[in-house]
Amino acid sequence: MAIQDHIRSLESLLERSGVRLVRTRLPPAVLGRTCRDQITLREDLSLEQQLLTLVHELAHWLAHREPLPDAHAQSTVFEYEAEAVEALVMARLGLPCSDCTAPGADSGSPTDDLLPVSVRRVVWASGRICHALGLEYGR
Repeated sequence: MAIQDHIRSLESLLERSGVRLVRTRLPPAVLGRTCRDQITLREDLSLEQQLLTLVHELAHWLAHREPLPDAHAQSTVFEYEAEAVEALVMARLGLPCSDCTAPGADSGSPTDDLLPVSVRRVVWASGRICHALGLEYGR
């Protein structure tokens, strides 16, 4: 399946879920962002970057709608989790994930260094995304 087809599958999931996807100008260091029921992608991304960023932002939307008690730790934990989802989904697609910097990505599973509650969120979000892509998760 082509990368564009994967993007369309995820766009369909967003539409069914009531999430608006916008492509627009963003600062150079920002590839995407999630705010409530809107995911914004930088308009000049390559197809590979779009897919990776869409998976990352979709992970945030799926798993991070409830804030953690410690707001300072929240952004770091949420980024590690979204990066772990990226690594797992891209591996399941058989696509390279050169930008994935999830904990444990170099040494084993992307969830190796995450807390159990984070692992649950990562596995759940990865499963939802893989299902939307027509993939069996965990096989």
